[in-house]
Amino acid sequence: MATERRHSQRIEVNAPITINWQNDRGDTFSMRGALLNLADNGALIRAPQRLDMRQIVQLLAPAWRIDTSATVRHITQRGLHYEIGFELNSSIAAKPARQRWT
Repeated sequence: MATERRHSQRIEVNAPITINWQNDRGDTFSMRGALLNLADNGALIRAPQRLDMRQIVQLLAPAWRIDTSATVRHITQRGLHYEIGFELNSSIAAKPARQRWT
């Protein structure tokens, strides 16, 4: 059985997210992705483009009140997309911006 190494439990999410970053020359880039799961200090995002390991990005997901910088920690290719794991540079309270009733 695998040992859980996360400090906080992740919750399953399906929300749009925008990822912004700069390259070494200072050029700014942006792409949209899907926020797959979220914890107080980490996130997993499906994106159409690969990022470099240790790349620092800005993550924006208004539906979850996320506007924070993060660092790429792992990347896995899944078909035509990439699943990218991020460590958030500031802890957040993982909850939606608006209460949802089901």
